[in-house]
Amino acid sequence: MREPSPFFIRDATADDVDEIARLGHVFYEEAGWADIAEWDEASIKVTLSSLIDNTAGIVLVLCRKGVISGIAGGMVYPVYFNHAHKTGQELFWWLTPDQRDGGGKGLLDALEAAAKARGAQSWAMIALDMLRPEAIGAVYQRRGYRPSERTFIKRLV
Repeated sequence: MREPSPFFIRDATADDVDEIARLGHVFYEEAGWADIAEWDEASIKVTLSSLIDNTAGIVLVLCRKGVISGIAGGMVYPVYFNHAHKTGQELFWWLTPDQRDGGGKGLLDALEAAAKARGAQSWAMIALDMLRPEAIGAVYQRRGYRPSERTFIKRLV
């Protein structure tokens, strides 16, 4: 007999926004964004609500024993140079340390499936330089992703 999964993944609802924002703040701290832009609780809650309410938005939660311990989000949109091709972009994909030993694959599978269900023909994932980009890049490449570009950022004001 097969062991039941220790977690399940579902679409986020408005009731999840506060907890996703809390976990998002932990991700923000790990990702090293503090020197670029300050965390704003009200802004992230508006963004999450907009993604949840928009058919092009994706927000997923990974739950273990009734507790949200993983989050993923993104959006689907037409490519600027060919509106017949819909692509998508991961905005966040993060798990609490206790879920990183197996929940990440399931959450990424669900994120890709949600994008495909919204008509995405391609999907882009991010590997932040502050969070083991070589290891994450290797995960992506094993899944069929290829490197596309490298982004650089600086604060202007």
